[in-house]
Amino acid sequence: MIQRPKIGDFDSGVKIEDLLDSGEFLSRQHKQPKLTDREAQAMRRLQKIGFQTPQAILQELVQIVVDFCEADSAGISLEEVNETGEPQFRWIVVAGSFARYLNGTTPRFYSPCGTCVDRGVAQHYQVTHPYYNFLGVSAEPILDGILIPWHSENMLGTLWAVSHSANDAFDMGDYEFLHKIAVIVSQKIRDHSQI
Repeated sequence: MIQRPKIGDFDSGVKIEDLLDSGEFLSRQHKQPKLTDREAQAMRRLQKIGFQTPQAILQELVQIVVDFCEADSAGISLEEVNETGEPQFRWIVVAGSFARYLNGTTPRFYSPCGTCVDRGVAQHYQVTHPYYNFLGVSAEPILDGILIPWHSENMLGTLWAVSHSANDAFDMGDYEFLHKIAVIVSQKIRDHSQI
């Protein structure tokens, strides 16, 4: 059996931990509410799009994350199998600074998304240059990031938000907002597919 490298096996350039076990993350002071009614505003924006086309609603979802959580970038990565049979993640929607990587892929066995899906819980993470060097891409380091497991219909992956400019960009309010809208959108997509 082939032994594949995993995050944590060496200096992968990735630091990742269960978000709800991260003392550093949990101890962050809630910032002034970015938008006191951001959930209501997010739902109005999503309703305006409607749930007829999942791709459009997912793109609006990640744009909402950028706008309301002050993320530099946000996206949804879905698990798939490539042409050689290897599992990977594909960035199916992206907003913000990483938009140029739309439809980009990362290997499942060497990805923060893989760790999030395997553990089944939200992750707090950082990514530095060694990881990007492994992937063969140039990108700004992720100083602060949140990954939330994503499940909808036959989709399995993650919803993520990242900051390149601050190592404490997000707090529990952001996590709770991301989790809530991810669940709502996932459920709406499932409900609509049954109509």
